[in-house]
Amino acid sequence: MVKIMLGTITLTLQTHNSGSLPEFPGRFLHAAVFSLISSIDEEAGNYWHDMSGIKPFTVTLDYNQPRRNYVIQEGDILFLRINVWHRDWWYILAEISESMRVQIGPLQATIVDVYCEAPFGLPFREENILDLIQLRLESKPARKIEFEFLTPTLFNGTHGDITFPTAELVFASIVDKWNAGDIEDTLDKPRVKELCERVILSDWSGRTKRVYFGRDRGYTGFVGNFAFNLSKLSVEENQLITVLALFGQYCGIGRLSSQGLGQVKILLKNK
Repeated sequence: MVKIMLGTITLTLQTHNSGSLPEFPGRFLHAAVFSLISSIDEEAGNYWHDMSGIKPFTVTLDYNQPRRNYVIQEGDILFLRINVWHRDWWYILAEISESMRVQIGPLQATIVDVYCEAPFGLPFREENILDLIQLRLESKPARKIEFEFLTPTLFNGTHGDITFPTAELVFASIVDKWNAGDIEDTLDKPRVKELCERVILSDWSGRTKRVYFGRDRGYTGFVGNFAFNLSKLSVEENQLITVLALFGQYCGIGRLSSQGLGQVKILLKNK
């Protein structure tokens, strides 16, 4: 049974000091989220932090205006956005309130506003993943999916990281994240991999980009665009693949998505 709830909580922050952040501050953001959770429920914070495998959230930091060298001044406004797809996380995050403190690397800030919403215009309620599925069932099958990889994207490989986002790697990663939500019946990953043999790469452009989460933690990932043709899929298969693609926009793709990597924008085309 599907129970996944999709929701985004946006925390408006006001900084108390000046400082600079790296281009990809994912490690700081990851730590900030777990610090918030632990301040609300220490036992849950420790459980989710120590749990191996995929964490059912992604986090990004948006600036109110362009920043030169990612320098933040005292009193600046920042937006911390957390996407989650597990109801246990929502029960904890719902306790976040204004005036709580947040530490992001060298920056100290206070939450001045909390806003919750669901993606894709979905209703903000439990099991709204079913509304996303229904939306695709009622829509015309897409003939093409375009992925825009906004932040470096990489995948686990047998002999190291893989940076070329093939259909099999992309959709297998999304299935893994889907199955990390609060569901009773997991998606059949081998079946999705088999479908990917008929998800045909039609065009791509891009490059690799190196990102550092500290002096000793460097990763190389892909940024750019991939387009896949879906014309060889049945209607049912098309619906499955397009639902997964949209979910991938929400949950991220590949490694370290809970630290801001693997962010994508999806475009479904009918022509």
